[in-house]
Amino acid sequence: MAQEPVAAPEQESVLAEYGSLLRRHRLTIFLCAIAGLILALLSTIASRPLYRARASINVQGINGDFMNIREVSRVGMESNETAQQTQIKLLQSDTLSARTVVSLLRDPHPATVQKMDMLSRTMRALHLPGSEAIPYATVVDDAARRVEIKPLGVTLLVELRCESWDPTVAQTFCNRLIREYKDEDVETRSDEAKSTSVWLTRQLADIKAKATESQQKLAAAVDGNGLMLSQDTSSTGEERLRELQTELVRAQADRMQKEAEANVARTATADTLPNVMDNPIYRQYQTQIADLKSKLSASPLTEANPKMIRLRAQLADAEQGLAASQSTSSGRQNNELSAARHREQLLKVAYDAQLATVSTDLQKASQVSLLRREVESEQQLYQTMLQRAKEAGFASAMQASTMRVVDAAALPIVPISPRPVLSGIAGLVLGGFGSAAFFLFTNRARRILRTPGQVPQLLEIQELGVIPRAVSPTDNGLFAKAKGWPARRFGSGPSTKPGHALAMTGWGERFSIVAEAYRSTSFSILLADMSQRSHTYVITSPADGEGKTTVVSNIGVALSRSRMRVLLIDGDMRKPRLHHSFGIREDFGLRNLLRGELDLEKVPLPFFVKETATPNLWMIPAGRGSEDTVQLLHSENMQRLLTRVEGEFDIILIDTPPMLHMTDARILGGRSDGGILVFRAGATTLEQAQAARDLLDRDGIPLVGAVLNDFAPEREGLSNYYSSYTRYQTEDAASETTLA
Repeated sequence: MAQEPVAAPEQESVLAEYGSLLRRHRLTIFLCAIAGLILALLSTIASRPLYRARASINVQGINGDFMNIREVSRVGMESNETAQQTQIKLLQSDTLSARTVVSLLRDPHPATVQKMDMLSRTMRALHLPGSEAIPYATVVDDAARRVEIKPLGVTLLVELRCESWDPTVAQTFCNRLIREYKDEDVETRSDEAKSTSVWLTRQLADIKAKATESQQKLAAAVDGNGLMLSQDTSSTGEERLRELQTELVRAQADRMQKEAEANVARTATADTLPNVMDNPIYRQYQTQIADLKSKLSASPLTEANPKMIRLRAQLADAEQGLAASQSTSSGRQNNELSAARHREQLLKVAYDAQLATVSTDLQKASQVSLLRREVESEQQLYQTMLQRAKEAGFASAMQASTMRVVDAAALPIVPISPRPVLSGIAGLVLGGFGSAAFFLFTNRARRILRTPGQVPQLLEIQELGVIPRAVSPTDNGLFAKAKGWPARRFGSGPSTKPGHALAMTGWGERFSIVAEAYRSTSFSILLADMSQRSHTYVITSPADGEGKTTVVSNIGVALSRSRMRVLLIDGDMRKPRLHHSFGIREDFGLRNLLRGELDLEKVPLPFFVKETATPNLWMIPAGRGSEDTVQLLHSENMQRLLTRVEGEFDIILIDTPPMLHMTDARILGGRSDGGILVFRAGATTLEQAQAARDLLDRDGIPLVGAVLNDFAPEREGLSNYYSSYTRYQTEDAASETTLA
């Protein structure tokens, strides 16, 4: 099972400190909250009531496809998203606001508007002067500055909020603003369409004149012999030219082939010529000659043999026929070459003639075609411009607007401000939280030791004791919650009445919380060092007014009641106070001893140590004089004095001046066994306490601990801090009454 996170001790201490601070100042916080409530309510009395009128409109985009408005508008058509933002900015424009103000002031209206705040109405009801009316123009101008326009969610709806001191002005201004914007929007679009239509109409005349001129040029180009060139005629001539070009290329190829064959025939033998070899008569003669030669070579007959003579004659005839056939083939080849050359020349002449004809026709056709296209283009432009001019005229006549009123502004009945209830709550909260924040901030900026436990936690110093505040010679009234705290309190400063500080402690009472606190503190001092030798402690405080003299007096009394010989030395020679606590004269004391007026080693102890009315308690007052205190404390007589008294007393307590700005305590601390710091609850800051602690530590003076003086539980919001002791005291008093 997972454990819940536990807050850090530091965080708990800070929260506890803040809680204690708020409890301590709870009455002030409550009074500040009430003051804030009263101020808020008073402010509502003199505040003018403000009325708010609401209207909603639907922002619509222009349909550019309707009547071809997109084509005749000189500005771009916006999408619905951008159109909404644009319309909102236009509704917020200063020009439209000024136009609305002028329109309202032009209408019949009252000269003034009565103030409707509670104070003015009361003054009017009582017929008291001072409740002047407001000029109507001022009210309208103020309403113009209080217009708020915002979109409603992701819709195309826009909400207008108009606020004014007069509900009628708020309603009228809101509706008039919408109407003025709608009229301005329609007028703007209509004027744009009209200007477009006028411009198109002027351009039509120029386009028509140019079209007529182009038509005349076209008629002049085709006039004369009735020539009417068309795209078909041009295509036929070009086709004929391409055919002649194809035939000419073929004739040139055929002629080249014939010339190549003739060149080969002049250098090669007849047997290798293709046209000769392909002649069947030539092949027949070749076969016959070969056959006759074969017979002659195979016959055994002699040349004179008639058969041989006949074969020879046949052979001669065949050879003549072969030669004639070869001659015939060569002649035919030459004739074919001549025919190819002639055909090529004829085709070349025909091609050139056709090319000249086509070129002339194409030039004329191109000129006519250019003129015809120019005429068609200008006629088409004229028709288009004429159509646009008609559309622009229709668009200027269409009273279209980009806005539709969904909800018109109604007359507001209840003002939106001031609201006494909300203002009162706000004043109450601001007053309470403001004062609490102020106290928290000041406490954060200046941290003060206030409650028990802070000294060891924040300073790491042993807390020897906590001395509560005493409020009467017998502190029985300390815990009377209903009576509160009297102004006179213990530890606040010196007492001019001898023995008053001791009487305030209540040493003669059976139950005294202050006396018990001093007893506890003295016991803590004894526990700090359990050795049997004498101890000398310097008791000081960071600043003046901490109550250290009273603490020294009462700790001395508490230690003396433990059957210990206690000596109190008033080391505060600058501002001596210790002698007042015991009603002892200060005509002779420490200052006299340090000047060397007595021989401390020979003179008897009662000569300079004065016995008090408290058993086992003696003291040395400060004495009188004007010498420099620091020089006296640095003298050897100080050490001789301490050496002399340490053998006679168990504990020696030296009361010294505040140590942050004077060095007396540090000098005496160097000659003592340790130092004890006195902090006053609710007065000593943490910085002062830390500085005093660091000085003692730097000087090497052992710090026994600290005493938290003048602790007031009620002031810190800890009214039940001593409840157990009070209950114990009450039960004891009841038991004594029963026994009596």
